[in-house]
Amino acid sequence: MSAPITFKVFEGIRSRWSWFLILGIIIFALGVIALGDSVLVTVLSVALLGWVLVFSAIFHAIQWFRAGEERHYLDLLGFILDLIVGFILLSNPAAGALTLTLVLAIFFLVGGLMRIFGALSSEIPHRGWAVLDGAVSALLGVLLWVHWPVSGLWFIGFAIGIELMFRGWTWIMLAMWLRRRNLLATGAT
Repeated sequence: MSAPITFKVFEGIRSRWSWFLILGIIIFALGVIALGDSVLVTVLSVALLGWVLVFSAIFHAIQWFRAGEERHYLDLLGFILDLIVGFILLSNPAAGALTLTLVLAIFFLVGGLMRIFGALSSEIPHRGWAVLDGAVSALLGVLLWVHWPVSGLWFIGFAIGIELMFRGWTWIMLAMWLRRRNLLATGAT
């Protein structure tokens, strides 16, 4: 019988498993709350993206003016685009959500089809999984497109909620694993 696998990287944090558990529960709960009002989360996240773009534009402008002789006018174009898109998203987050969802639908559809064709035209091992991945992505794109514009009001918030729930669950599982390791190390049962 072989010795159990040890993960030395976790030795220092093994005793702090409860903090990871608390973090996981909080993140999971935020995901549940986000799913409870995905329209509000969608609008808030688009508004947040608008603010990020406005601040990005400000930093672009500051950097552009500080660059002196090394200024590139393409950087100025980035500043202008960040500022315009940021203000558009801030002025009407719901319309921004509709537009972003339509872009995501196209991205999922095209990306999924490309993964399907790429997997079918190559000899990669277990390519069935790559084909399934592409098919799910393409189907998601089609569903978003078919149900657009209604899907634009809830999809981003829904995706954020699902992501938070899975991330929270991952932290919870890490905490439980660390707890087991801590119990084994201390000899407690």
